[in-house]
Amino acid sequence: MSDLQQFIADFNGELLSRSTGSDGSGPDFKENVFTELMLEMLAEQVGIIENERTCYFEGTVDRGRCKINGYATSDEEDTLDLFVSIFLNATSPMKVPGDEVKKSIEQAARYFRGAINGLHKSLEPATDRYAMTARIAEIGTRISRVRVFILTDGVTGLAPGKLPAKKVGEVELRFEVWDMERLSRAVGAGPSREIDIDVAEMNGTPLPCVSAPLDGEYAAFVTVVPGTLLFRLYDEFGPRLLERNVRSFLQAKGKVNRGIRETLRQSPERFMAYNNGISMTAEEVETILLPGGQPALSRIKGLQVVNGGQTTASIHRAGKQDKADLSKVFVQAKLTVVKPDLLDDLAPQIAAFANTQNPIQMADFSANDPFHIELERLSDKTWIPGEQGRWFYERARGQYLVAQAKEGTTDARLRQFKERTPPQRKFTKIDLAKFMNAWDQLPHQVSLGGQKNFVLFMQRLRETRPKTWKPDDTFFKELIAKAILFNETTRIVRKEEFEGYRANIVAYTVSMLAFQSGEMLDLLHVWQQQRISTGLENLIRSWSHQVAAAIVESSGTRNVTEWCKKADCWKAVRALELALPDNPPPEFQKVVLQGGGWGVKPTEVRVTLDPDELDAIQQCRRTDPADWIRIIEWGTSSGLLDPRQREVASELAAVSAGGWAKDVSGKKAREGRTILNAALENGILEADRRIMA
Repeated sequence: MSDLQQFIADFNGELLSRSTGSDGSGPDFKENVFTELMLEMLAEQVGIIENERTCYFEGTVDRGRCKINGYATSDEEDTLDLFVSIFLNATSPMKVPGDEVKKSIEQAARYFRGAINGLHKSLEPATDRYAMTARIAEIGTRISRVRVFILTDGVTGLAPGKLPAKKVGEVELRFEVWDMERLSRAVGAGPSREIDIDVAEMNGTPLPCVSAPLDGEYAAFVTVVPGTLLFRLYDEFGPRLLERNVRSFLQAKGKVNRGIRETLRQSPERFMAYNNGISMTAEEVETILLPGGQPALSRIKGLQVVNGGQTTASIHRAGKQDKADLSKVFVQAKLTVVKPDLLDDLAPQIAAFANTQNPIQMADFSANDPFHIELERLSDKTWIPGEQGRWFYERARGQYLVAQAKEGTTDARLRQFKERTPPQRKFTKIDLAKFMNAWDQLPHQVSLGGQKNFVLFMQRLRETRPKTWKPDDTFFKELIAKAILFNETTRIVRKEEFEGYRANIVAYTVSMLAFQSGEMLDLLHVWQQQRISTGLENLIRSWSHQVAAAIVESSGTRNVTEWCKKADCWKAVRALELALPDNPPPEFQKVVLQGGGWGVKPTEVRVTLDPDELDAIQQCRRTDPADWIRIIEWGTSSGLLDPRQREVASELAAVSAGGWAKDVSGKKAREGRTILNAALENGILEADRRIMA
């Protein structure tokens, strides 16, 4: 079997597992599932899109047919991506007729023309297609460029960049075809290999540089990049040029970014004097000698800006929106050429140690962070009950396929690998963040999209956990229980055939399950069963409809998709009075049998606490009085706790000794958590104390 055939077989296996319920129920609309899977891979594994949403629409504009399968808007709201699927349901490489590609291009262009001219007014408001079309109309005057992606499970034979652009009014539409051949190459190669820069052609001349010799791992070049070249690079490649895990930082909102913008508008000739420059990485470069003998960069392959994303995006914004004179702007740049097999290790370190205006510890968000490494180790050693299979944590892009190729050297071994770790038990860093943040009652963050939600998850992890903390067996098992709850809720919501906002309904329903049930739901029971009970399924099904209605009703005249990204949306939804059944599902039996009660509404204290406060209270409650006393003695003798912290620790020790009969405020619990983390980092408490469970 060829590499392409194997890729298509794996892709179809994933497609089948997503489009068919775990109970063997009938398939979802497979074209929608195909689009979801394609967009997920283009965002998470190839890294060329962000803020993507699947949304199927087919209709008529100007007496002609139009069709669209999804869309995405940039943070600056000046770039729109449209996605059109040609779904063949192919099980082997199948040729896509050129006429089909041409038809999809025309249908997408026709849809865009209709969207900016008020097509949404003829659509049913409480639907995804209305929200999508109204959103495009809302930002229509700011859109300067549209990228149209033709997605297909066939093969076209078209090389990237060979489709001519079109114009709809003053807006340019550029077209890209992503078929199975191109996707398989990109997934195998990674996000950066698609960026191959002919510097002389794009800049008008090669970039003079100073070089350092290759030391076996890398070579380094220092150069000065014209602002016009940075503008063109970002205009053509956008977020693909930047480290994707920190995209949410690339908004001109902070003091530094505003300063960059003002300099570009008012004193562009001083920009290089004020700016610290950028750091870039590449896989290969070509150099030439200028007439005077100085080396110059003529071609760069695999270009990435790993530090200086704010600078790059701000220059583009100043040129696009402020019409700044970029011909006077220059930026000093360090370019490190790293061998491809070392890129994943060195690039985050280069970013972490580079000096930027707002340092971003990208290593905190990388696949090589100790948290992710330990989670991978746990997934590798932890078997599900029955000892016949495992969950697979794909810490770094493509690990699942690598493991499959390594272990599946024969048809029998491949079958064994897939039985032991089927695709539906694989999850990525993006999935992890969805599972955790939905259960931690942050559905508005989940609604921001995979990359942004992941960054916020990692930020919260860094802010609330000591550096010495690592996940343990219990954390992993409860994480998998949260994954099962999220995935099963997704399946249920798909089967209910909601008109729109299904991804938001899933996130909000899971958060409501966590909010309403609190610690009554036994996550380890879900782990033990590896599924949810019929009783819990019926409860989720019932609640999902009430959650959906609350989302739409609370949005008022606002765009529902955008409303779901707001904390106020979660505040409105969690005010719902959701009924609990008379007989508890098995997931609650342990608590009921221990006298925990059933059907009790959340207390007023619980309603007013946010998830972070609840987390802090839980951590404090897990610490017994003897540990609090030990912390106080250590903090006093070492001087590492100030008087206020010693006072808080004493109060918490007293409450702990009283069996936590007295309520602790969220603010005080947060102070207590800070004290506990300091004690952990200094070895006063056991490092495996259960937290963030």
